[in-house]
Amino acid sequence: MNIKEIETKKDLGIYFIGILAVLLILGLWLYTYYELKDMPANERGTLGDMFGTVNALFSGLAFAGIILTILLQKKELGYQRKELQETRAEFIIQNKTLKTQRFENTFFNLLELHNQIVNDIDYEKKLIPADPFTDKTRTVKGRDVFQDKFNNLNREIKEDIDANKLYLRFYEKSKTDFGHYFRNLYRIFKMIHETEFVSSTELNLDLTIPENKEKYDLCNYIQRYRYTSIVRAQLSDYELLLLFYNCLSDNGKDKFKPLVEEYAILKNMPTNDIKQKKLLDIFEPSAYKNKNEGKI
Repeated sequence: MNIKEIETKKDLGIYFIGILAVLLILGLWLYTYYELKDMPANERGTLGDMFGTVNALFSGLAFAGIILTILLQKKELGYQRKELQETRAEFIIQNKTLKTQRFENTFFNLLELHNQIVNDIDYEKKLIPADPFTDKTRTVKGRDVFQDKFNNLNREIKEDIDANKLYLRFYEKSKTDFGHYFRNLYRIFKMIHETEFVSSTELNLDLTIPENKEKYDLCNYIQRYRYTSIVRAQLSDYELLLLFYNCLSDNGKDKFKPLVEEYAILKNMPTNDIKQKKLLDIFEPSAYKNKNEGKI
């Protein structure tokens, strides 16, 4: 027998006792009326005085009936409160589901746009040495552009050269394609970073308490890291290498670099391809490794 059936039986017992008490009082009143209606007035008065304690009993029963009514109302309010709590919990779940669906629709559309931008990037590469009997250029497209452009950049990097100035000159020549690419990629990471995936209401936490705030931040970080990892998985080695230099430059050091460090975006970057090793230390260690790895 479940709890609901037990509570139903208890309610029926209370209702039965209440009805029985009402019927008992009504029966005694009818019995008294028929017994006393033909008696002389002085005898009824004397008899009434004898049954004064019975009147007190009836008054007590009436008072008990009031208390019973209050108890029943209290129980009913308890049921209503429980039902409201269940409704609220269901609403929170539905709201969370809708919020996740809206986010993922936007997220995967942006991710699809990112891949489209990569596929649409192309440039005409000069062939050296040129073959006089064939075309002097060939078209490089998609992710091959990143490999080719990085190799060009990397050949110019020396130990004593200013990587920021060198990259900005390189970017200026390719900003038509790379400008669009990096702006869209930044927008994806920023959207993830600014999204609240789990609210304090869902977690039932008071954020004025430091421990609760830490738990709230960690729960949201886990979800954010999950989505940023999906984006990171789309990036080739050469995209990561160019992202590295972009975030060191004036183009990305203020806005993009903090996001790269927050979500370990350079985790899979081949660091051996960075000639100036000192540049690696400009990033926080979290750019290469999940800062919450021991907590999740």
